[in-house]
Amino acid sequence: MVFDSHTHIFSEHVVDRAMEALGERYGAAPVARATPKGLLGHMDESGVDKALVLGVATKPSQVHTINDWITSLGEPRLVPFGSLHPHADDIADEIERLLDLGVKGVKLQPHFQDYELDDPAVFRMFELIGDRLIVLMHGGQEIIPIENLQPTPRRLLHLHETFPEVRFILAHLGGYLEWDGVEEMLVGRDLHLDASYIFGICPDERIGKIMRDHGLEKIIWGSDFPWQTQAEGLEGMARLKLSDEERAGVLGGNLRALLGEG
Repeated sequence: MVFDSHTHIFSEHVVDRAMEALGERYGAAPVARATPKGLLGHMDESGVDKALVLGVATKPSQVHTINDWITSLGEPRLVPFGSLHPHADDIADEIERLLDLGVKGVKLQPHFQDYELDDPAVFRMFELIGDRLIVLMHGGQEIIPIENLQPTPRRLLHLHETFPEVRFILAHLGGYLEWDGVEEMLVGRDLHLDASYIFGICPDERIGKIMRDHGLEKIIWGSDFPWQTQAEGLEGMARLKLSDEERAGVLGGNLRALLGEG
């Protein structure tokens, strides 16, 4: 099974505005229409069986609505990860609600959500999460570089050491454009790295080295749809000199194990 760990979708009534705003902010153009239908069509073209779809609330007031929508898709090939915001008043209740809905994890992106990782509210959020939800955390720079970078390898290491019970997946091989720090501080730690939006940006040789040094059983493939095609990510994986068993783990087996799917 090929299981994409990192995709973004929006409802039909907001997708055009969202893509325009995100394109202006991040300097990227979508490769397909970022709706459930658009993603499913892209998956069919690319040979992808399932995908995590990630909800990200830019404001505390959006959390409940986004979680309502992403958990109501009713499509077994699209597995929802919810959203949390550290400044939401009802964060404890929302964590319980996600668990009751059967959601296995959440996506966090400090720059997009406008908070800093040393905020006491962030620490309270992780205390409430504990080991109950997987946390897929953006790692490293943005496509358009920003100055006040929050999820640096050093800060992510501090979070991991402060909350060792939290099951982290760090996106973009631990830190987009911050791979020196990833190799120094994160490789080998007891956390997962996702391999999304890295091929064609980080050299294949370095990707392969980081994966092997970290442990291929802790690497999870993703595309970052709609910002990169699934085909690009799969072609990149094919260039790496992995065994069939290793590739099967990275392309789906490792994520299924983390989600408790067997």
